[in-house]
Amino acid sequence: MLELLENNDFDLINVFSERLKQYLKLYYYVGGMPEAVSYYLENKDLQGVRKIQKSLLSAYEQDFSKHAPSNIVPRIRALWNNIPTQLAKENKKFIYGLIREGARAREYEIALSWLIDCGLVYQVNRVTNSMVPLSAYQDFNAFKLYLLDVRIIICNVQTR
Repeated sequence: MLELLENNDFDLINVFSERLKQYLKLYYYVGGMPEAVSYYLENKDLQGVRKIQKSLLSAYEQDFSKHAPSNIVPRIRALWNNIPTQLAKENKKFIYGLIREGARAREYEIALSWLIDCGLVYQVNRVTNSMVPLSAYQDFNAFKLYLLDVRIIICNVQTR
């Protein structure tokens, strides 16, 4: 199937479209975290994968307290837990006021930097033009936040 995609053989890709959709749904459930993927490949057990995902999510949240300055840990948690909610909305950008009523960017900038620096969150800036290079057209005031893995986003929402 990879070869078909690389060769843009859309006629044959259409023949396999149902199988590709099944693989995509499986990816949405398993995600891309190495431990979860390895476990699924060895055991084909989605409930076991879910336990691993919950364990990883819990470990990330515990690491906030271990590694971040204690005065920003509550903001890190609030920001972390709010990302899936904001992605589920049709917002064109991340809105700090949805974390807590009246919240401002300056209150969460250190927490956001900490999550980005740790590689747990990706900040994707809006672009004002689709010309190359995109970086020349970034709007630094409008961005969305994404967690490191598609399944961690869903697991985070379902755990709350």
